[in-house]
Amino acid sequence: MGFRFYRRVKVLPGVYLNMGKQGVSMSFGPRGLKTTIGPKGVRHSFGIPGTGLSYQTPFRKIGNASPQSRQAKRKLSPEEASQISLQNDYRKLNLGFFSKLTCPTEEKELAQGVQAFLLRDFATAEVHLQKASCYADGAFTLGSVYLNTNRFVDAEKMFSVAEQLPEQIGMFYKKYDLEMTVHLAVSPFYEADFEPSALASYLAHVEALQHLNRYADACSLLLDLYKALPQNLDVILSLADIVLEREPNNIQWMNAIVNMTKNLDNESYAHAVLLMYKAEAFDNLGMIEAAITTLSTILKKKTGRPVEFLLEVQFQRGVLFSKIGKNANAIKDLNTVYAIDPSYANVSQLLAQLRP
Repeated sequence: MGFRFYRRVKVLPGVYLNMGKQGVSMSFGPRGLKTTIGPKGVRHSFGIPGTGLSYQTPFRKIGNASPQSRQAKRKLSPEEASQISLQNDYRKLNLGFFSKLTCPTEEKELAQGVQAFLLRDFATAEVHLQKASCYADGAFTLGSVYLNTNRFVDAEKMFSVAEQLPEQIGMFYKKYDLEMTVHLAVSPFYEADFEPSALASYLAHVEALQHLNRYADACSLLLDLYKALPQNLDVILSLADIVLEREPNNIQWMNAIVNMTKNLDNESYAHAVLLMYKAEAFDNLGMIEAAITTLSTILKKKTGRPVEFLLEVQFQRGVLFSKIGKNANAIKDLNTVYAIDPSYANVSQLLAQLRP
């Protein structure tokens, strides 16, 4: 049998320093309820003085994750992360007893409306949010409900109400520390999530106006926004998308797009989409070589770009090469597209025309 060494020193009332062969540990707590921290980790002891009854948990290494925490630390899929975020936001809006006593009625309605919106229960959300539309966030969220249910006239009205107090849009979401975002299709090639804000309201407002075929109003709103945020890519993307579709022969608009995108680098997917629009503006101005150079800039960086987008860029560059008689270059680009998707646009017909 080996020798046993153990010594216990009282440091403070309820705090002991334990010295043994395996090292030094520290114990905390009153009689019958101790926590020990030492080389083996942490252990909790429970006992009823005078009865002889006690229980000790096994030592647990400090910093070792439990199976549950290890599972939580694994990389979540976007769908799982979104679901967790939704659940967290929903819980944050469960107002406590005192909050219910002190919170204004309209804010309680807004909280319930946002909860219903998170669950995509738009009918219930509308009932609550109509009672909270005096808040900028109430009107903004109600506008989002209408946008999701294709009630574009009502959506446009609600966004207009919210934008009367643009600095207040998002305040409710920040107060409750919500992670909710608004998903918007800025253009056919580019969608993004936006935090509730004046920018999100204006872009959603533009989307509603487009559905109502009120393109002039949408452009006017975006121009005002561009003056306030001249470097914002989402604003320029939205404006370029509208004018290229509606006013492709308007030289003034085409020059405006080229000027808005000068010195633009291919830094992100948003930059790449905007460069494609810039190339289209060059093409509409008859500056085909400039358009080809711009599209070539996009194709130099393909990481993080959707395949469908890259196919469109390659296809458009092939079409432009054919316009200026560079058939070998055109065939090379169009063959690349054909190899990936033989049914893409009219690529097979173009190749048949270009081949000797």
